[in-house]
Amino acid sequence: MKSEKIIAIITGPSAVGKSTIAKEVLKRLKNFKPSTTYTTRPKRKEAEDKIMYNISEAEFKEKIDNNEFIEWAHFYGNFYGSDKKAVEEGLKTNNILMNIDVEGATIIKKKIDNNVSIFILPGSIKKIKERMDKRNMPEPMKKLRLKRAKEEIDQASNFDHQIINYDGKLEQTVDKVVKILERY
Repeated sequence: MKSEKIIAIITGPSAVGKSTIAKEVLKRLKNFKPSTTYTTRPKRKEAEDKIMYNISEAEFKEKIDNNEFIEWAHFYGNFYGSDKKAVEEGLKTNNILMNIDVEGATIIKKKIDNNVSIFILPGSIKKIKERMDKRNMPEPMKKLRLKRAKEEIDQASNFDHQIINYDGKLEQTVDKVVKILERY
């Protein structure tokens, strides 16, 4: 898919701060709009950095069958997918910012020519574990996410930019992402 506008991809492992970074970037760069995502996971209490629709698994599978996603994945027991029509329509007038997992980001990079990808790295794996420990999730889920985080970090060089999100340095991380995206 070709477009004069771009898709900016923010990706990285779970608990690295992608959502917080994406929210801040969208506040600063008004020429970027959030992506539209469907998920089967329970609705979060905090504000999302994207347009998020929480739907049933049956509804999600129907959307898969109808080819309504530009990318989708199943992990941690839930489905996640980026709305194809919203991306196509959005790119006619705006740049789109997508905060998606590494698997989805890889698919978007292949399907959309005009993209810039930013991989957010943790200061250390220990920091990822500490952030996960603050979340209310079962220990087996934390172990699974930590294992996946290590595998995803190994893929960082496949993306255009790598930025380390050091603890206590969120503002600097956001500044770096904004500096990259200001060109568009």
